[in-house]
Amino acid sequence: MIGDSLYSLALMWLVLEKTGSTAIMATVAICSSVPAVILGPIAGTYADRVDRKRLLISMDFGRAILISLPAILLLFNALEVWHVFVIAVFLSIMSTFFNPTLSAFIPKIVETENLTRANSLTQFSFSISGILGPSLAGVLVALIGTSNVMFLDALSFAISAIAIIMIFVKTEKVLTGERKRFFHELKEGFVYIKNEQAIFSIVLLACVLNFFVAPVGIYMPVMAKKILNAGSEGFGFLASSVAVGGLLGSLLLSVVGNIKSKGMVIIGGIFFGGLTLAFFGISPYLWSSLILCGLVGFFFSLGNIVISSVFQAMIPNQIQGRVFGTMGTLAMGLRPVSLALAGVLSDLFKVQVVIFASGVLIALGGMYGFFIKSLRKL
Repeated sequence: MIGDSLYSLALMWLVLEKTGSTAIMATVAICSSVPAVILGPIAGTYADRVDRKRLLISMDFGRAILISLPAILLLFNALEVWHVFVIAVFLSIMSTFFNPTLSAFIPKIVETENLTRANSLTQFSFSISGILGPSLAGVLVALIGTSNVMFLDALSFAISAIAIIMIFVKTEKVLTGERKRFFHELKEGFVYIKNEQAIFSIVLLACVLNFFVAPVGIYMPVMAKKILNAGSEGFGFLASSVAVGGLLGSLLLSVVGNIKSKGMVIIGGIFFGGLTLAFFGISPYLWSSLILCGLVGFFFSLGNIVISSVFQAMIPNQIQGRVFGTMGTLAMGLRPVSLALAGVLSDLFKVQVVIFASGVLIALGGMYGFFIKSLRKL
């Protein structure tokens, strides 16, 4: 996770330095999003038909090899922008198979009543990596170069694969006679989400959230460089502050454990996360931006952790892969459109205005969630 944070920051900063174009940065993000939208349900359905542990291991080793490629090209000064686009697509494909598989794998090794704590610990790990990764990346890019930072990320994926190998999970055999047709299983993911009103409501809110939060990842390095005059180190600190907030949120939920009013936590996380994001958009100082980014990470982490726990508890394990994959596609479906708009809007409006508007609209989405009874009563 730390290595991935190093890679993401190093890559975004490299593209910004190499091209100076927000539109090209948005294109890289689109390349990372489109495969997830197209392949999500297929990847999730596939995860229900194979050994999930082996799939996780193979995707980690695959990404280790893939991330080494731009590092090698950069080392020989041969890396072009189109290389970044292509590698982003294939990395996204592998992540699209990895993510729903991981979500479905967790309930196999954790009891239902401990899912909130388990997801809190998972978020804790992401937050720690988010704190250390960006902060280190800003310094390491200057000290050892972008290519070496990418090599570190490749190494981190190899270590992750070895760690998964060491986890013991009893293999469940699926008899050939019990296997349904692949496309029938694929359809089950959509049908299940449609029939479960609470889950459908959360996915609908996730669509809104992802649409309006997507440009922030593109604009944050621009904010650091052009608005706050903080350089790559400042960009790293901003990203780390989001992770610090996420860490505090995950620690809180790990202590609290099982929550009764899960729906209200989800709604509140979205509303207050959007509100603090809006204030970040109009913050003129680095210190205030760091505080606000921390609050954004805190509130969004509360919502995300509880959402994961609700899904894992409600959805039968044998269909979790296809349902998680389908939810990923639905939730991320508008993200490429949002990223495309991000490049256009940056030429029409100030970055601060777009971030502020995105935050306000996310907060309004949270307010709308309060009026969805099935969500509010979770």
